[in-house]
Amino acid sequence: MGEEYESKNFDHLGIVSVICDEIGIQEKIDSLIPPDPQVKMTLGECIKLMIINGLGFTSRPLYLEAQFFESRPVERFLGRDCSAEINDDRLGRALDQCYHFGCDRLFAILASQAAIQYGVSKKFRHMDSTSMAVEGEYASDDPNPLITFGYSKDHRADLKQFMIYLMSSQDGDVPLLAQTVAGNSSDKKLFRERLRALKGQIQEGHEQYIVADSELYTGETLQEISSQIKWISRVPEKIVAAKELVTSTEELQEIEPGYCVREVSSSYAGIEQRWLLVHSEQAYSREEKTLRKQICKEWERAKIELGKISRQDFDCECDAREELKRWEQKLKYHQILNVQIIVKQIKQGRGRPRLNEPLEQKYRIQGELQEDAERLEQALKAKGRFIVATNELDPDKLSVKEMLLNYKEQQAVERGFRFLKDPFFMTSSVFLKSQERIVGLGMVMCLCLLVYMIAQRFLRQQLEKFQTSIPNQLGKPTKKPTMKWIFQLFEGVHLLIHRLPSGIQERVLNMNQVRHQVLNVLGNKFKKIYGGT
Repeated sequence: MGEEYESKNFDHLGIVSVICDEIGIQEKIDSLIPPDPQVKMTLGECIKLMIINGLGFTSRPLYLEAQFFESRPVERFLGRDCSAEINDDRLGRALDQCYHFGCDRLFAILASQAAIQYGVSKKFRHMDSTSMAVEGEYASDDPNPLITFGYSKDHRADLKQFMIYLMSSQDGDVPLLAQTVAGNSSDKKLFRERLRALKGQIQEGHEQYIVADSELYTGETLQEISSQIKWISRVPEKIVAAKELVTSTEELQEIEPGYCVREVSSSYAGIEQRWLLVHSEQAYSREEKTLRKQICKEWERAKIELGKISRQDFDCECDAREELKRWEQKLKYHQILNVQIIVKQIKQGRGRPRLNEPLEQKYRIQGELQEDAERLEQALKAKGRFIVATNELDPDKLSVKEMLLNYKEQQAVERGFRFLKDPFFMTSSVFLKSQERIVGLGMVMCLCLLVYMIAQRFLRQQLEKFQTSIPNQLGKPTKKPTMKWIFQLFEGVHLLIHRLPSGIQERVLNMNQVRHQVLNVLGNKFKKIYGGT
C-alpha cells in the first residue's frame, strides 16, 4: 500500500465541536435516551452532527447532511470515523427519537446545562415568538395541525407556517427555553401557558424577571402569574389609562442620553404596578418622519376626494353639509375650512329653457383643505413615547433605569430570531413532510442558536479577560466580534490527511496569525482540535 493524501474542509467547525463538548450535548442526550445496541450511531452523535451541519453556514438543507460530511473531518468531531454511517434514514429517525422523548424538555435540559457550565445569568429572561414560513401542501388529518396558516410575522400570508417560541437570557442572548408550536398560535395564549408552567420553577429569594412585549400584558395573564413571577412588559396603548398618560403634558426627566422618563403608580387587572412613561428621541425622530409621510398621503388623497365632492349635486343644503361632515370624519390630520354652499339653478329635461320655466335648485359644496394643527400637535405629542410596566414595586430591587435598560434588551430574543432566519442558516429550506420531524428540526435549530450564542458570549468574555482584541471586518480592533465573523475568518482552513504504511499523519493547513490569535484567546481545547498544543 502506497502513500495517499486526502483533504477535508475544517473551517470553523472545530470551534463548534468543542463548544458542543463543553456543554456536554452528546453525553447528556445519550444518558437520557440510551443508544439502541443495533444502531451504530448514537442519538447524541446524530444531534451533534446536525448542529455542526446547521452552523456550517452553507445554506445546505438537512437532506444533504450525509453529503455535507463527506468532505468534513468527522473523526475529529466525534473521536471516531463514522462517515459511512451517516445517512438520511438515521438522521430522520434521530428526529423521531427526540420528538418521542419531548423536544421542549430535551432542549430545556441542555440549555440549563449550558447555562450552568458557562455561568449564564437568568435574572432577566426575554420571551417572544416568531413564525417560520414553509412551502408545500403539508396536508394533515390532525384537527390541530402544526403546519397551518396564521398571522405571519414575515408578512407572508400566502405561505403556511409553524412558530418558534424562545425565552433568552439578557446575559449573552442565550436561549433557555424553546418550543415549536402551531402556525396559528396566539402569543397571548402561548405566553400565558409557558409562564404558567414556569411558575413552579421560580425559587424563593431569587430575583428573576420575565421581560416581554405587550402580548404578555393582558388581564388574565397578569392575574395568573403576578403572585409568583416578577415581570417587565410594554403596556398596550389601547388601554385608556395608557393612552391618557402617553399624551399627558407633565414634564419628563432625562435618565440617559436620548431618553426621558416619568414614573407613576398604577393598577390594572387588580395588580399594583409601576408604570414608566418613556420618551425616546430616536423613536420620536423615526415616528415623526413616518407621520409626515402619512400626512402627505392623506393630503393628496383628500384633495382628489374633495374635488369629487365639490362637483356633486345635492338636493338640499342639509344633504350637502351632512355628506361633507361624514367625509371629513375620515380625515386624521386635516380639516375643511371656509365652507360655502353654492346654489345652482338647473333646467329639467333637455333643450333650452322656456320663458318663466321653473328651474330645479341644486346645491354644491366649496371648501379649503388645511392641516388640522391641533390634531397634528396631539399626534406628535404621543410619538416616541411608550410605557413600560412592572409588578416589582420595590425601586431598590429594580430601579427606573434598570426597568428601561432591561426592556430595551428585549431585542436579545429578536437577535435570536434573526439568526434562525439568516439565509446562510440551514432553515432556509424546511422541507420535512412529517410534523413530528419538523418539531425535532425546530429543536435542532434552537440548539444551533444555543451553541452559537454560548460561543459568542464566551469569546467576548475571554477577550475582556485578557484585555485584548481581534480585527473586525474593517481591520479595526474589537472586543465584541460576532461569531459569524469568526466563522468567516476560519474559511479555508483544511485538514490534510497523509496515509502512510506506518500510519496516518494529519496537518491543519492555512492557519494564519489571526486564526491562531482567536484560538489562543479561546483556550487549549480549541487549540488542540486544530492541532495546537
